[in-house]
Amino acid sequence: MKAHRPDKRLERAEWCSRARSMAKRGQELPQTKLLDLDIISIRSAAKQRENLRKHIRENLSNDALAKQYGVHVRTIEKCLAYETGSHIP
Repeated sequence: MKAHRPDKRLERAEWCSRARSMAKRGQELPQTKLLDLDIISIRSAAKQRENLRKHIRENLSNDALAKQYGVHVRTIEKCLAYETGSHIP
C-alpha cells in the first residue's frame, strides 16, 4: 500500500488510521477556554484539596480527636456543642 499520493495527500486508509493523532487538541482549538497551564493548576489544586481532606480526616475529625485525648467520640461532640465546658469561651 502506498502511503502518499503523488500530490502529497494521504491515502484514505492511512488518513483514517492517523486521524486522531493529527486532530487539533487543547489550545490549538479556537473555542478553548483554558490554557494548558490552567489545567495543570486546576489538577494541582484538586490534589492539594484531597491531601487536605485526608489530613483533616486523619488528624482533625471527631474520631481522631477522641483517640488523641483518649475519650469517647460523644465527649468530643459534647465539647463542641458546649454541653460540656460551657463556661469556657
